[in-house]
Amino acid sequence: MVDELQEDPVLIVRLKKGLAERNRVPLADLISVLDELRLMIAEVGRRIQRLRGVVNPSGDFGLEILAGEDHTVFQKGSVQAPIAVTMNSEIGVLAIQEVLNTMDALETENGVPEPERGMDRLVLRRISRVARIQRRDRMELELKIQRPGAGADKIQKATFGRAGMDTLRALEVPTSRIEGVRIFGKLIQLTDHDVSEEIGKGFWGELIRGDGHCWRVQFPSGEDAEIAKMFRQQVQITGTAVYYRVATPKIIVQKIELDAERDYESAFDEMFGCYKNVLKSDLSTLIKQMRQED
Repeated sequence: MVDELQEDPVLIVRLKKGLAERNRVPLADLISVLDELRLMIAEVGRRIQRLRGVVNPSGDFGLEILAGEDHTVFQKGSVQAPIAVTMNSEIGVLAIQEVLNTMDALETENGVPEPERGMDRLVLRRISRVARIQRRDRMELELKIQRPGAGADKIQKATFGRAGMDTLRALEVPTSRIEGVRIFGKLIQLTDHDVSEEIGKGFWGELIRGDGHCWRVQFPSGEDAEIAKMFRQQVQITGTAVYYRVATPKIIVQKIELDAERDYESAFDEMFGCYKNVLKSDLSTLIKQMRQED
């Protein structure tokens, strides 16, 4: 079984320095790092699949942790986990390479990367979560992708440590704040968020605007019950907008209310009224003519 899996590309995840020097790390931290990497690869993979015309991209590349010859999963010498790409490996490797390139760019960048570097916001957000664990445990992350038949000179490798974390922190600094902004959209519960953001800062939601763009919404504490009634409904929010280089913009709520239901026919008749004598028609007739239903 192991010999068969060796024919698959393998991503080697290695945590070193800090707590990892003891050849052990907290289980929750290790699982979180591996899961964030899995989600990064899936997100990038889905984007690549869409570009290649896949109708329902899954981002599933059959990632499996490999056991060593002595049946241990995590190898000694810091903490190391080899992960095989067992499905759709061509795109899976491309997705992993993009994640490695992003981490390498953060680690080697001198200052804040320019916007034209085109770094994926979702990937950066997940790297930020990994970086939070690394800071706490004082660890460095090393990633390496090995492909069957490729020589040692073809192994792609990336390290993400202190320099990369500093670059990422610079990217996360807000670029501007604007008071009195009003936005409209559908309010939903924010399920993909950082727990640390919630400490002492109220609670969070997400607003999906008509153009498809999403905003994080930060609500004040103590109004949970009333605001919860507005989830899944159209609302208008007034507050302070905070913009970032790479993170999704957020609005700090000052006022929120349900968006009034619009009567488009009445609005059209009101604006159309001054032309009625010229066009000699009304909205319903125009709609029928447009649909060729007269």
